[in-house]
Amino acid sequence: MTRPGQSAVHRWGVGDSAVPTFRGSVRARSAQSGTDSVDLSALDGAERLRMPAQLPRPSGGIDADTPFGAATNWVASPTWAVDHLIRNAGIHTCPPARSGALLYASMHGGAAANIGYLKSLSGDWSQWTKTNAPWECAVQGSSAGTTKAEYAPQVRSVNRNHSDGFLYEVWIDNKGVTSGNRTVDLSLSWVPANLTPVYTTLRADFEKGAVTFYNGTNPDPAKNPETSWSVEELTVQFGRWHFAMWLKFSASGVPTVEGTVQYPEGSGKFLSPGTVGSAIPPGSMGNNILRIGGVRVESLQVSQLAAKPSTYEDITQTGKWKRTATLDVPDIPMRVVPVASGGAWDTITAIARATLSTAEFDGDGIFRWRNRSRWATAPTVPNVTVTSARELASLTVMEEIDACRNHCSVKWANWSRVKANKATTKAAVNIYGIPAGGTFGINWTVGDDELDTPPPFTYTDALPDCIRFVDANSSSASMVYGAVEVGTRRENGLLMLTMRNRSNSTVWLRGATTQLASVSLLTPSIDSGMTPSDHWAAAWNETSQKAYGVQEFQHDPQGWVQDSSSAASLATALRTAGAYPVPLLGNVEILPDPRIQLGDVVRIVDTTGAQLNTLAWVIGIRTAAEGGIVRQTLTLRGTAYNGIPVDAGLTPDPPVDPAVNA
Repeated sequence: MTRPGQSAVHRWGVGDSAVPTFRGSVRARSAQSGTDSVDLSALDGAERLRMPAQLPRPSGGIDADTPFGAATNWVASPTWAVDHLIRNAGIHTCPPARSGALLYASMHGGAAANIGYLKSLSGDWSQWTKTNAPWECAVQGSSAGTTKAEYAPQVRSVNRNHSDGFLYEVWIDNKGVTSGNRTVDLSLSWVPANLTPVYTTLRADFEKGAVTFYNGTNPDPAKNPETSWSVEELTVQFGRWHFAMWLKFSASGVPTVEGTVQYPEGSGKFLSPGTVGSAIPPGSMGNNILRIGGVRVESLQVSQLAAKPSTYEDITQTGKWKRTATLDVPDIPMRVVPVASGGAWDTITAIARATLSTAEFDGDGIFRWRNRSRWATAPTVPNVTVTSARELASLTVMEEIDACRNHCSVKWANWSRVKANKATTKAAVNIYGIPAGGTFGINWTVGDDELDTPPPFTYTDALPDCIRFVDANSSSASMVYGAVEVGTRRENGLLMLTMRNRSNSTVWLRGATTQLASVSLLTPSIDSGMTPSDHWAAAWNETSQKAYGVQEFQHDPQGWVQDSSSAASLATALRTAGAYPVPLLGNVEILPDPRIQLGDVVRIVDTTGAQLNTLAWVIGIRTAAEGGIVRQTLTLRGTAYNGIPVDAGLTPDPPVDPAVNA
């Protein structure tokens, strides 16, 4: 009955104390005729991560509008990359992107968008926390209110020719924030024929106790016409909030907005519909701008939906997803996301090796990402104690100089002198009539040196970053605005440009003449002459070097470390772990205990053989059963070394025989 691909769950223990130890799926089965047994092999949740690894590569970290420095290094992080990869497999740590998402940014260790494109960032993005995050991890904005990021949506939707609405939403936690700027702005811009953006902005203000919607051409929302709703609870309640704004346009472009606020204590408030400002000319969605005050923000998204979510459950996605992963606090900033290759699980394990982290699925199927902080301090309390008096059956203790690393170097990529090259374009002269409700697409190949390409703006000339639509296949045809949605995505080595005509008439993709380009994409790239320079950070232990000689170790994180502080921290962690040859304990056969997990700390007490009483990390577990007998063997690494060797009463031999000359 069992076939590859089917689920596999394993529990074992004594009597009624069986605990979950494995949850995954069958990889292979083998049965031999004449027997009553079938051999199975199964893989845990990593089986869900065998798809190609695809990571966004935004140019925002090296854009000319992004100042260089520690505050803006946080385009992404190894933690953010891992979260993105598992999210693609349906493994979530916070409310996921909706099916109609145009922009989604988890904020789990980076400002980069999971859906959409980070264009630039400014202010302080260096404060990331799990404490009092709305769900899993959040960025803590500056109390000056200057933490800011600008995004391009994955699809530039239009503000005419459809009845869809736009939902923009964000999760915020304000616990403990009682002073400074306590506002959050999320602006959607709309770009008409003259390329002058019109900004529609949601503002949540915890100091004034108000939610405000602005509409106007001034980039400063407060200088535009507004409509506001009083929400007094903002000034007195503290915890996790959800803000959502529903925006629709009339046939003439007049915006109507309504919203919801979900309170920390569970109730909420519907914000009645209202209009504000002038009608917005026909056009497409421009860039989206996020500005954060001194609160914590997570799970930002903008979606285009056919209907407004009607209940609090639909608005907050309650019951629509399940939290099945947990992450440690992000601790390594990245300005540029490295190129990923192979499968998603292969990339996750490569990131773990590069950053001294661990990635695992526990017996319940929960994914757990732990950074190097778990090894930073020697443990003092064991999870389990095994002794020779009861559990311990055999023990092998190994201590070797190969385990000593007392001069550790870590390479890091310095992006300080690198800026995105915006002179590269991908143009096409395609002439195509897109029928009413129809779609059309153009593909280009894309290389590893090219960063992500946002969708172009509709304009009268196919300048770089622009596309041209007209109402007839003629050089004298009139331009068409607010009719065709344009999107881009990068997938399987291709850059895909998609167009969707939302109007009731055929719209032509066409240049000003049959020889001129109809579209010109601006493709940011990294110049071959401006690649990041390799730098090294080192840490060493002179006391160990005197005892064991210099034992050198070089660690290459393959681009996943991009600042000197993180490299120095990794070098210190490697030095601390390897300065002395810590004993390895192999073939530790114990009374089987299903509670023991990889990474646990056990106390080994052996009064009959090795005379041990020490704490050790569990770095390997082998459990086997045959004939109703279960055997469990551990591989352990000591948490402390046995001291520097002392040649008491001995005369050490020199490295060269004194009686021999060369």
